[in-house]
Amino acid sequence: MPSPWAFGNTTVRNPLRIRSGLIALKDSTLNGHLIGKEQELKFAELLDAVNVVEIRDHSRDYSDMGRKWRSCFSQLGFITHKFSRNTGLGEVEELILQAKEHIENCTLSGLPFEVTPSGGRLINAESFPEQQECFLRALLAYEIPSAIETNNGSEPFMPLFFVLQVLKELLSRTDQGLSYVEMGILQAFRTHDQNEIINIVNTISEYRVAYNGANGTVAKRAVDRETLTKFTQPMGIQFESLKDYADLNFRYLRYTGLFSFKGRRLIFNPDKQSIVDAILLQGVNLISDQDEQYLATLWSGAILPTDNETNALSEIEKYKHLLINEGISETSLPALPPNATVADMNMLRLRFEEMHHEQLELQYASLQAQEPYLSEIITYLKKLDNQRDEDTSNLETIDDKAAYLEWAVWRAFLAIDSLVNPAYEARRFKVDQDFYPVGCAPGKGPDMIFVFDDFALVVEVTLTSSSRQEASEGEPVRRHVAVEKERIARESGKPVYGLFLAGTIDNNTAETFRIGVWYNDDTPEFINIIPLTLRQFVQIMDLFRRKAFSVSGLRQLLDCCLIPRNAHAPAWKKEIAKSVEKFISQ
Repeated sequence: MPSPWAFGNTTVRNPLRIRSGLIALKDSTLNGHLIGKEQELKFAELLDAVNVVEIRDHSRDYSDMGRKWRSCFSQLGFITHKFSRNTGLGEVEELILQAKEHIENCTLSGLPFEVTPSGGRLINAESFPEQQECFLRALLAYEIPSAIETNNGSEPFMPLFFVLQVLKELLSRTDQGLSYVEMGILQAFRTHDQNEIINIVNTISEYRVAYNGANGTVAKRAVDRETLTKFTQPMGIQFESLKDYADLNFRYLRYTGLFSFKGRRLIFNPDKQSIVDAILLQGVNLISDQDEQYLATLWSGAILPTDNETNALSEIEKYKHLLINEGISETSLPALPPNATVADMNMLRLRFEEMHHEQLELQYASLQAQEPYLSEIITYLKKLDNQRDEDTSNLETIDDKAAYLEWAVWRAFLAIDSLVNPAYEARRFKVDQDFYPVGCAPGKGPDMIFVFDDFALVVEVTLTSSSRQEASEGEPVRRHVAVEKERIARESGKPVYGLFLAGTIDNNTAETFRIGVWYNDDTPEFINIIPLTLRQFVQIMDLFRRKAFSVSGLRQLLDCCLIPRNAHAPAWKKEIAKSVEKFISQ
C-alpha cells in the first residue's frame, strides 16, 4: 500500500514562510548552487538569518534543515530539481534545458535548484490574494508520482484535484466539511474515479456515525485512533503520522484561497466556489509521465480558469456586485483600461478581491466584543503566555507564536473598539481569508497602530525576555513610537502613547521606556511608552469581558501608569502593577 501523500514536508509545516525563504535564496549566491552538504548548511544558515527557521544548536549538523527546505521548494516547483546523482555543483542538467523549451520567455540556466518562473511569481506577489494564486497554480500542477517524486509505483494522481472531488461530494450530502481526522482518511487514497470518491465519502460518513455515537472525549478519541489505525497499519506507520500529514495538508490547501475554515473543518471558500466549479469542470489532465511537459507546467504554474478572458471578466463582475452591495460606490471602483489584456483583468480582479476582504474584515472587527469571540481572544492570550486555562481544543493550531500574539492583541483592541482607522489599517501583519495571521508585522514600523477620537496608541508585542529584550526591542520600539508621534501630530495633532506587551518586562527594557527619549539629531523627542506584562493585559481584557469599559477609561489607565515613571525601573514596574490592580478593582 502506498505511503500517505502530503504537500511539502513536515519540516516546512508553515507554507506562509516559503515566500520569505525563496526571496532569501533568490538574492543569494546559493540560487542554482545548492548541491552538497556544505551548501545545505549555508542554506540553513541563510534561512535562520532571515528568521524563516531557527537553528537552536549551532554545534550540531543542521544540513538536513537546508536539505528538507530545498526538497520542499523543488517538490512544489518553486526551484528546479537535481535529476542525476552525478550532477556536481555548477553543472547543467539536460532535462532542465529540455523542459525550459516548453516555457515561454524562460531564462532558466539549466542548473539544479534554481528559482523557477513559478517561484519568481511568488517572490513578486505583494498582496496576499496574489500569493494565494501562486500557491494555487503550484498545487494544481502538482502530481504524484513524477520525475521529481517517485512513490511505490502508484498510479499518478493530482492531490489538490482529489480533495476538490471528495469535498464536493461530501458537501453535497451535508454542510460539514472535512475534519483533521477525515483528512487523515483521504491521505490513504489516490484516485479520481467517481465511484471510488463515493466510497471514500461513505467511509467518512461511517466514521462520523461512530464518532457521534461515542460517549465522552475519551471514547471519541478512541474512535479517531481506531479509524486511522485501519489505514496506517498496512502502511507500517503510526496513526499519529496521518494526523501530522493532515495538519500539514490543511495549511497548504488553505493557502490556495479555495478553502476556508468553519468550526475547524475545511470547506470551500464561498467567494471561490465559481473557481472550484470551473477547475472541476476542466477535469483531470495527468501529464507526469511526460517529463518535459510536466516539469514545464510545474515550473511555470498551472493554468487557471481566470486565465480565460470570459472567466476573468465574470469574476470581476462578481466582486464588483459584492462591493456595491457592501456599500462601495460604483463610481469609486477602479475600471479596466482600454484594450485591457487578460493580465490587466486579473490585476483588477485581485484588487477587487482585496477590497472585498477589507469589507469582510470590518464585519469581523465588529464581532470581536461579542461572545464567543471575546472569550476566544482571552484564551489565545493566556495560551500564548503559557497560562493555564480552559479547554483550548477549539483553537487554531499555533505554529507561529509571535504572529499569533500580534493577532490576539489586535483582536483585543478591535473588541474595545472606538477605532477611527479601519481594522485593516490598524495592523501591519497580513491575515488570510479566515482572518488568521499570515506571519508577523514587517520591520521598519510598529506592529499595530490604533487611532481613536482623541489619541493614538502604538502597540508593540514580543516573546523575548531577559536582557535580550532590551537589546532587540528598546531601540526599535522607541523609534517607531517617535516616528508615529511626529506623523500623527502633523496629520491630526493627537497625542500618541506607546504600549509594550511581553510575558515579562526586563528592568533594562523598563528603564529605557521610563526615560522615554528619542533623539532626532541633537533634538530630544519625549515619548510615552507603558510596559505591561501579558498577564496584566489578560486581566484588563477579563475585566472588559465582565464589564466593558470605554477607550477613555483605557487612556486614564495609561496616564496613571505614566505618573510614577520618575522612580527607577523596578519601582516603576511595581507602581504600574498597582495601577492595573486599581483599575480592575474599581
